Amino acid sequence: MRIRDVIRMAWGQIIRRKMVTLLCMMGLSIGSAAMIIALSIGQSVQTYSEKTLNDNYKMDEITITPNEGIRTGKGSSGSGQTSKFERGALTLEKIRIIQRLPHVVAVAPMLKLDALDMVLPDGRSSYVEVVGTELDTLSGFGYRYAQGSGAGDGRIAVANYGATFGFMDPKVTQKLFEQLNADPYNNELLQQYTDMSSIQEQLMQQRVQFRYEDYSDGRKTKMSGSVRVSGELMKPSNMDDMSAQGEKRVYVPLDTARALQNELGLQQVDGTATKHLNSALVKVEDKRYVSRVEEQIKKLTLNTQSNLFQEEAMAGQMAMYQKAALGIGGFIMLLASLSIIVAMIMSTHQRRKQIGVMKVLGANLWQIRQMFITEAAMLGFMGGVAGVGIAFAALGGVNQLLASQMADQQNGPLTVVIQQSALPLGIMFAVLVGIVSGIYPAISASRTNALSVIKSM
Repeated sequence: MRIRDVIRMAWGQIIRRKMVTLLCMMGLSIGSAAMIIALSIGQSVQTYSEKTLNDNYKMDEITITPNEGIRTGKGSSGSGQTSKFERGALTLEKIRIIQRLPHVVAVAPMLKLDALDMVLPDGRSSYVEVVGTELDTLSGFGYRYAQGSGAGDGRIAVANYGATFGFMDPKVTQKLFEQLNADPYNNELLQQYTDMSSIQEQLMQQRVQFRYEDYSDGRKTKMSGSVRVSGELMKPSNMDDMSAQGEKRVYVPLDTARALQNELGLQQVDGTATKHLNSALVKVEDKRYVSRVEEQIKKLTLNTQSNLFQEEAMAGQMAMYQKAALGIGGFIMLLASLSIIVAMIMSTHQRRKQIGVMKVLGANLWQIRQMFITEAAMLGFMGGVAGVGIAFAALGGVNQLLASQMADQQNGPLTVVIQQSALPLGIMFAVLVGIVSGIYPAISASRTNALSVIKSM
């Protein structure tokens, strides 16, 4: 028999046995749809998680810190010279070397000061983190100015979005805290404090000072010289308003940061170490190069830290979820294969006369098996195609379920998109299940005794 004759005979049996065909297709289509959705969910979750990690953890950034640090005090020789570890120190010279490394986009040297009170000319204040850096590097890390810029002469500062909130009068704040201590569950007082904290201040061109409470010297209050606010940064697009308001940071040039250290008595190192930094941030062209850049930086005797471990942990979780989804789809396919085996065995019993006649007319074992396997493969193909339709039909319900479960997610709910690569895989898997399921019935059919069948006719 020619292949065309085999296909025609298999198709004829499928058409004649409509109920059996429908039952077999139902199991195969549901299993195929489950496989397609499982593969699509796995890919969509991976894409969504990577975006979330990049937004929240900055996967393409590296934090650098000194390796050995800097010590103060007398050397062991008693010569009066200060002991230090230059080899592991983070200096501007090393920053310049890192800037020239391949795949490095931007490097921001940082000299972080203690949390300080930023005081306005009218006496209102708010706690902020003061960071000394090169202000022209901020744009390389995605910061955008709402107004002003980081350029200018003299002592200037750039305030981030959160640093423009929460300025209060110290006397009003003290009175409010005393009332809250006396009545900590007073919702009106809590709301009053929240309202005061959410008022935004226009800092542009204002001259501010920084105040430091030195508890090591009997709580001595120290005030710095004035600094002009030359720019305000926009709210980060990946942060909600409440989180952005809570992140209060003011950036100043490195020279200004060192001057503030001296004015407020924050300098804890000797004069020879004034050029040292306590950290730096590196922006890499792509997260694929993070490990390579880290290895180069470590050769400068510096410590590095990135968030690649977050991606590795995520990959492990995604693999587990995808295996679970594929396991469900595989179980459904197993049930579908059992239905095909049962249906084909019943078909073999019903078609014993046809098989006997085919053998008498010269059909060999392979041709009879080929007909049954072709029939099972066609059922698998039809079930796979139907599964594609079911997958698209079920997609809306899957996304609605995910939206209801992830309504509070900062980056919005996960949206599953049917992957084009999953469609042929789902169909091929259904065909494969059909073929495998049809092997035993095909072998059983080919063993039919033609003589006994003809005698019983």
